[in-house]
Amino acid sequence: MTASSSSFLRGVPPRVLVAQLLIVLAAVLPLVAGGLWLWNKHQWATDKLAQLEPRYARMLGLIDSKDKLQQVEASTRALLAQHAYPANQDAVQAGNDAQQRIRTLFADSKLDVGSIQVLPPKEMQQFDRIGISLRIEGDIVGLQNALALLETQRPTVWVDTVAIQTIGAVKPQSPVRLGAQLTFSVLRSRS
Repeated sequence: MTASSSSFLRGVPPRVLVAQLLIVLAAVLPLVAGGLWLWNKHQWATDKLAQLEPRYARMLGLIDSKDKLQQVEASTRALLAQHAYPANQDAVQAGNDAQQRIRTLFADSKLDVGSIQVLPPKEMQQFDRIGISLRIEGDIVGLQNALALLETQRPTVWVDTVAIQTIGAVKPQSPVRLGAQLTFSVLRSRS
């Protein structure tokens, strides 16, 4: 402090100085507290915006590609319908339908169907895998024809195992009769 300012304060009693200082502090303290509160809120809002910005950008990207996503979803549903029975169809109904299709396909290929049986469904991720066991007899041409036609079935029939053996003696000039045990499976969506 300079000499002029010390002479200014000389005549003021210390109680008045303390009171004036308290008044100034009382006026400044709410401003400082408000500033700190405002700065904390600004930091909080900045952090939240930094967290939300990538999500918002992804959301905008999804909105922009809405039509593409709808097309992909429709094509995925169509592809799923080609390969699996729908969830609204009971597993027993799906198994019976697949059993009938397989029986018809092999019978139309001039093969004798010995037995065909629907096996209990097995859960696997989002599907039920329904097994079908088939025993047939016939010639190689009929078996080849049936297996080739199996590819055209919708929903898809998957071949799990094939065991083929000859029936009777094999003679050079006569057609070979085969016996086959095949297991198939079809999928049923669970959702």
